[in-house]
Amino acid sequence: MKNALVLDQINKEFVNGIMSLQDINLHLPQGTKLSVLGPSGSGKTTLLRVIAGLDAPDSGHVYFNDRLIDHLPTYKRCFGMMFQDYALFPHMNVRDNIAFGLKMKQMPRFEIEERVAQMLSMTGLQGFEHRRIDELSGGERQRVALARALAPRPGLLMLDEPLSSLDRMLRKRLLAELTAIISAVEITTIFVTHDHEEAFAAGNIVIVMDQGRIVQQGRPEELLQHPETPWVKEFLGR
Repeated sequence: MKNALVLDQINKEFVNGIMSLQDINLHLPQGTKLSVLGPSGSGKTTLLRVIAGLDAPDSGHVYFNDRLIDHLPTYKRCFGMMFQDYALFPHMNVRDNIAFGLKMKQMPRFEIEERVAQMLSMTGLQGFEHRRIDELSGGERQRVALARALAPRPGLLMLDEPLSSLDRMLRKRLLAELTAIISAVEITTIFVTHDHEEAFAAGNIVIVMDQGRIVQQGRPEELLQHPETPWVKEFLGR
């Protein structure tokens, strides 16, 4: 199967000499749902930033669909990203938030309207088009953020701790909604979290990170049944 995303020997060092990413090698076939799991400071978000082009690695290369993209700025990588705080535009209504990326691509108006309607239907937001962001619940804001990320048909979708600001009960409900929508779209997805329950629900492949390294990789059941180090076993609560 064709590899959609390849990270080749990625390293990233902070100014104080601490390695944020060390010898990262990753091959994601197209359509993979990857969860990146690890404690705070393990390098999860830095990994996303390098893939997105927000940070440049000190060494190594990033390829997407067999193309070297090290030199491409973020906006030219055509990736979708959903942030922890959703980063919605408060001065825009739901429709305009979803349409933002489409307008930036200068799509024809009728195509924008068609795509926004598709996203509203997919995320269960029909009838919310003219709502202000401050009128929405946490779950509704999450769905708007996801619809905005998916609207331009990105080649890769990245989600950085999208549920971490919510309480446990709401997180559990919204995780089910989020994973159902993601499963319905055939797109390579990277879901970053510090919570192993979220990681196992969102990804068909999970990598566990610690101190900038990938310490184990596999399917959720493999990690649960065969943790390879005492640290992984303890971190997963086994």
